Amino acid sequence: MKKILRNIFMNILWLLPKKIAHKILYRIRTKQKLQTENPKTLNEKIQYIIINNLLGEKETKCTDKFLMREYVKEKGYENNLPKLYNTYKNAKEINFSNLPAKFVLKTNNGSGGVIICKNKMTFNNKVAVKTLNKNLKKNYAKRSLEYHYSKIKPLIICEEYLDDGTGNAPIDYKFFCFKGKPKYIMVCINRFISLKKVYYDTNWNYLEDFSTYKYEKIPKPENFEEMIKISEKLSEDFNFVRVDLYNINKKVYIGELTFTSDAGMGSYLTDKAQKILGNEIEL
Repeated sequence: MKKILRNIFMNILWLLPKKIAHKILYRIRTKQKLQTENPKTLNEKIQYIIINNLLGEKETKCTDKFLMREYVKEKGYENNLPKLYNTYKNAKEINFSNLPAKFVLKTNNGSGGVIICKNKMTFNNKVAVKTLNKNLKKNYAKRSLEYHYSKIKPLIICEEYLDDGTGNAPIDYKFFCFKGKPKYIMVCINRFISLKKVYYDTNWNYLEDFSTYKYEKIPKPENFEEMIKISEKLSEDFNFVRVDLYNINKKVYIGELTFTSDAGMGSYLTDKAQKILGNEIEL
């Protein structure tokens, strides 16, 4: 029932004028009033970008998890993409017998919804097919009023499973980049166990006062300078973008590009961090 009511509520918001809809949703999710005329924080500026349709064709292409690969290739980093096994318009097209022992399945048209297979012998194909086809039909644009997602043609991607040897999700390094300059890194640890989101600057100083999450300091990743260079190159065409990278077995992998981090409604950043990150975005 809650899910049905939530969908009805989001459908109503979808039909309202953008400013009104975003102010309502922002208040509900952040417990704060949205400043749309003179935005200052990271959340407010992302909301401003969405409301005023400042995301163009290139941003939409790079939001698409499949078409993003073309942009990465154009920038010369094809070898840093996870290996692509196949794409499908419908999950029933998947021939699991042709896939390797480990793989990842996901849709290109939204966030989350990643299905990981670590052992094909025990993997539930039927559940995966049902889940993927359900995800293909989801309107991710309506979930948080991120309109550019509605321009993505849904597709299923099957790609390489990135294995760091721990048996858990690898550490995710999310570089906040402004006009080609990475400034801060959100490090996501223990994603499927007890997720922590902590921040470092590009000198690998732990920014304890940036996040409501706390975690012990972690070593600077190998190939960190290469990660900086990749982030610079992938972000040089954009005012603001978050470049998500992995560093596994001395190789850097490119995850995705995100232009509306947390849909501009993130709640784990401190007020200080919100202002510092917001100051970096020029509107």
